[in-house]
Amino acid sequence: LVLEAERSPEQIEKYELMFDIELSPEEGGGHMELVPNGSNVPVAHANIYDYVRLYSKQKLLGSPKLALHALCDGVSDVIPRSSLAALTAEDLRLMLNGSGDINIEMLKQITTFINEAGPSEPQEKITRFKKWFWTIVEKMCVQEKQDLVYFWTSSPALPASMEGFQPSPTITIRPWSDHQLPTANTCISRLYIPLYGSKTIFKSKLLIAIKTEGFGFV
Repeated sequence: LVLEAERSPEQIEKYELMFDIELSPEEGGGHMELVPNGSNVPVAHANIYDYVRLYSKQKLLGSPKLALHALCDGVSDVIPRSSLAALTAEDLRLMLNGSGDINIEMLKQITTFINEAGPSEPQEKITRFKKWFWTIVEKMCVQEKQDLVYFWTSSPALPASMEGFQPSPTITIRPWSDHQLPTANTCISRLYIPLYGSKTIFKSKLLIAIKTEGFGFV
C-alpha cells in the first residue's frame, strides 16, 4: 500500500479507505476506529504512513489480546499467578524450553547406565564403555550435543535444573555389535547402545544415529 502510494498517490483515494477496520470473529468482531472519529477520516497520500502504522499495530499487538488473555487464564488455572509474578521473561523461557547450552557435567550427574551386555562381559569393558561415551560427547560441537539430546529425549535442550529432568536419562548397554546403530526411546529418555569394540566405531555409529531424521524407537 505504501509503495503504491509512492508510485501513484492519486490511486490511494480510490480505495475509499478510512481510519477504521472490521475485526474478525477471532479478534472479538465488530468495528474499531484507529483514531478518534476514524470512520470519518479518509486515507490519503498525506496520511498513508500513519494508517499503515496504526493498522499494523492493531493486527500485530491488538488482535492477539483475546487469545493471550485466554492463554493466561488457562495457565493460571494450573499455576497460581503469584508463582509466576517474580519470574522474568528469561526465567519463563528457561522453564519452558530449557537451556540450549548442553551442560555435560549436569548430564553426567543425572544419567544412569543399565548393563544388559550380558554376564560374560567383564566389568572393565563396561567401565571403558562409559568413559568412551562421555569422552565422545564432551568433544562434540554444540550442534552435535543438541542433536544427541534431541535423539535421546526429543528435546534439543536440557531443563534449567536437574530437578526438571523427568524422567531422568538412562543408557542401556546392549550386547556387543559393531554393526548396529544406537537407538532411543524418547518417551523415557533412554538410549540403547551396543557394547562397541572400539572408540572409533562407537563415535562413528553414535554420530550417524543422531543425524538421522527419525528415531530408532524401541
